[in-house]
Amino acid sequence: MNDSKNRNPLRFAPYTNALAARKCLIVGHRGAAGLAPENTLLSFRTAFELGCPMVELDVHRVANKGQEDSLAVIHDERVDRTTDGHGLVSEFDFAGLRSLRCEKDQLIPTLNEVLTLLIAQGDAPAAVNIELKGPHTAALVAKTLLQFPDTAAIISSFSWGELNAFRQYDTTTPVALLVHRWNDEVITKASSLNATAIHLADRIVTNERVDMITRAGMPSGVYTVNEVARAQALQKMGVAAVFTDRPDLLLGQI
Repeated sequence: MNDSKNRNPLRFAPYTNALAARKCLIVGHRGAAGLAPENTLLSFRTAFELGCPMVELDVHRVANKGQEDSLAVIHDERVDRTTDGHGLVSEFDFAGLRSLRCEKDQLIPTLNEVLTLLIAQGDAPAAVNIELKGPHTAALVAKTLLQFPDTAAIISSFSWGELNAFRQYDTTTPVALLVHRWNDEVITKASSLNATAIHLADRIVTNERVDMITRAGMPSGVYTVNEVARAQALQKMGVAAVFTDRPDLLLGQI
């Protein structure tokens, strides 16, 4: 079990610092997905070069013949949209995924590769939001974080079950519940995980819901926001973070 003293499930410095400064944290969605092929090292490098204080990525667990399973950084269940391949991610082993190419001849990276790139950024590397996208990712993500103990990480998922599984392996790394459809159980589910935050789809955000989340002791994040005016409106609502494909447009504006 990961019980690193560097992490506290009730506090996540990038969010608390942003709120204290009355600013919104700008999170590079899948790196800088509007500027480079999403979830590739080029995309993350672009986000870091722009000065993104935090990036978001998605992981799937894939088999790796003769070795421990790998965590591939890719969003969709299928490879068709973002690579030159076809089929379900689950149909590929790691070597098969690595044979595919994204735009600009980019490879599908591993979580280890992205975190290694992140910590190479210097004394104040960006934080990272790791979304548990594929099934059975929780244990391997928890194990991987042990190799990067100083990384400011928050784990998110739409799946309460996957986040709960993560909590069985790691009781201290912050987690965030992702929500694309509001219901009365959102706050209860997040609280049962001792969640640090709730991340909402932009289309379901209201002042009332942001206030409810705040009263429950959690900051709110909103995805995906690519317009400065909308980001500024969310900031006025009290939103702590906005996830954006275009950090170049939003950085310095809110």
